Amino acid sequence: MSLQLYSWNINGANSPEKRKRIFHILKKENLDIICLQETHVTRLHRKVLINKRLGQEFVSSDRVKKRGVVIYAKENLSPKFLFKDEQGRILAIEIQTQGEKVLVLGIYAPNEGKSEFYKKLHETLLDYLDYSNIIMMGDMNGVVSTLMDKSQNQNLTKDGRLPKTFFELIDNMDLIDLWRTRNPLGKEGTFFSEAHLSWTRIDQIWTSRGLAPKTTRVEICPKTCSDHNALKMEMRFTTADSFRWKMNDNLLRDQETVKKAQKAIKDYFEINLNTSVEKRIIWDASKAVMRGFLIQQNTIKKKLWNGKKDKILEKIREGEKKLRSNPKSKEILREIKFHQSQYTKLINQEVEWKIKQMKQRSFESANKCGKLLAWQLKKRQKLNYVTNLEVEGKSIQKPGEIRKCFQKYFKKLYTQEPEEANEIEQFLKDNGLPELSQEKRSILNCKITQQEIEDAIQNMQLGKSPGPDGLTSKYYRTLKDCLLQPLLEVCNQVMEGGRAPDTWKEAFITLIPKVETEKTQLKNYRPISLLNVDYKIFADILANRFKKVLNEVIHKDQAGFLPGRHLFDNTRNIIDILELLQTDINTKAVLIFIDAEKAFDNISWKFMKKNLEGMGVGKGFENGIEAIYSEQKAKLIVNNVVTEELHIEKGTRQGCPLSPLLFISVLEVLLNMIRRDQQVQGIRVGVKQYKLKAFADDLVLTLQE
Repeated sequence: MSLQLYSWNINGANSPEKRKRIFHILKKENLDIICLQETHVTRLHRKVLINKRLGQEFVSSDRVKKRGVVIYAKENLSPKFLFKDEQGRILAIEIQTQGEKVLVLGIYAPNEGKSEFYKKLHETLLDYLDYSNIIMMGDMNGVVSTLMDKSQNQNLTKDGRLPKTFFELIDNMDLIDLWRTRNPLGKEGTFFSEAHLSWTRIDQIWTSRGLAPKTTRVEICPKTCSDHNALKMEMRFTTADSFRWKMNDNLLRDQETVKKAQKAIKDYFEINLNTSVEKRIIWDASKAVMRGFLIQQNTIKKKLWNGKKDKILEKIREGEKKLRSNPKSKEILREIKFHQSQYTKLINQEVEWKIKQMKQRSFESANKCGKLLAWQLKKRQKLNYVTNLEVEGKSIQKPGEIRKCFQKYFKKLYTQEPEEANEIEQFLKDNGLPELSQEKRSILNCKITQQEIEDAIQNMQLGKSPGPDGLTSKYYRTLKDCLLQPLLEVCNQVMEGGRAPDTWKEAFITLIPKVETEKTQLKNYRPISLLNVDYKIFADILANRFKKVLNEVIHKDQAGFLPGRHLFDNTRNIIDILELLQTDINTKAVLIFIDAEKAFDNISWKFMKKNLEGMGVGKGFENGIEAIYSEQKAKLIVNNVVTEELHIEKGTRQGCPLSPLLFISVLEVLLNMIRRDQQVQGIRVGVKQYKLKAFADDLVLTLQE
């Protein structure tokens, strides 16, 4: 996992216009830790520094519009406050990454009294010696070396050098100057004084010596909308994460790119569809071809989009380099300021465009309870970063071991124990669901039509995470006309008994912790399958057909996943029963609420298929189910790292449109047995008897003595 850090003296953030520019620049950098100094924001107005897109904010400020330090940290780093001062000069937080704790310290040192300032800071840090990883960054208001960190034409005096107490601090805490370590002979500045026509490197990042090998990059950025240069650093705490490509949906908003994509996919199918190669293989290969095309187009677009800004930043860099050699040149200074104003103009244009987009979305949503309102009202969930697991009484904290624990747990969960087919057949013969009529069977088995594929594509929500192939719903919706016929042929071949494309058997499994449960327990994570969109189109078609059939097969006690059925009907029924029991105190009754553990993940494929066969769903529908529930494989995503592949032998995929319907069709066998059992007596209301209510795997038994 890489960590992007940014330190910047912004010289005031009270102006809304400047604040917007700063936030926009920072957002574009995709940073994990941001430390801003000299915010000039008072304690009373600290709310203006809140920006959840940058991360959770921690603020140290004064009562007056002076000084001020703010640190933004991404929530997946589990940041927490440690200490700060009351003058807006010191702020420390703790973060956790890949099982390691890191103390992050933001500094805005004073011009006068530096010796006492660093002495007090040193005394404070002695209480935090248990942190082996420390990052100290900010405006130190002094240089390490007057020879290397000040303008060459300045008098080489001790003026501006950091005090002795500073060097005692870094010596005792074993900190090193990362930029100087990587640039031992480099002479660059981070602050240019127009009054003295001189530059100094007073903005620095110091880290524990052990973090140096993990640092991949540290650089002084060009000066833009502040009088200080920012510093940017990248650290890598583990080996590189597995690469997961996702299509950039914005690409297909450009009509020129859409035309190129249409031509590329048409040319591919014209060349390959008339060959002897299987359709499923041609289909999978088409996705690989288009993936390469989209990666290429995205790279071109990025270069064009950032080209202007990059050119301007390069000119600023060149100007600053000249200014270090000739700090008294007003012509060079004017040239730098001109380029800075051009850069600011481009940033302002981007900010204005973002504001227009937000206003447009607000106007479209108006006062509806739409996605925008839901997004604004919903509390931002913390990223599901696992830092600790409890396994067999042991605490597991190392990232690699955490991944292995998850993989071992889910490998065992998805392994099917030996089953006897004869026993299953005999059981279903006695307790299976009723056989479908010929009319219902024909609904399930007729050839898939273009209209069904179009409807399935249209129903796919935009913005959802794609499967392993990285292609989103936007891809299928935009290039629908070119993809319809080849996908139709693949789907119908599967219904006729052909093999499904290999990519339909793949999935990424992301782990979502259950609400209000202990996150250190493996069983408390819900596996959600990220499936390829073309698989979901096929599954959605089967699901829509199956719903029409199941509505008459599944008892109305089951309120989950079927059209025209609602949870509030069951809720109302339970309330009515409770009210009845309140008035009739002589009735002995019990309500039992049951939630089956890992219910979806424990469905036996053999039982599920035999159940469908007993219902008489027909050969075509059976072929479709057999194709997607025979050889499944998946990779877990743990802390944004993709694990090794594991094979799945049971369970229905949570995230598949067909999964809940297959689940309730299996569960209905059990529910029917309860309904028929004369020894299980439900609560009587008049001549009616109420035994149970269900919503998916959540059951309520309402029983009477």
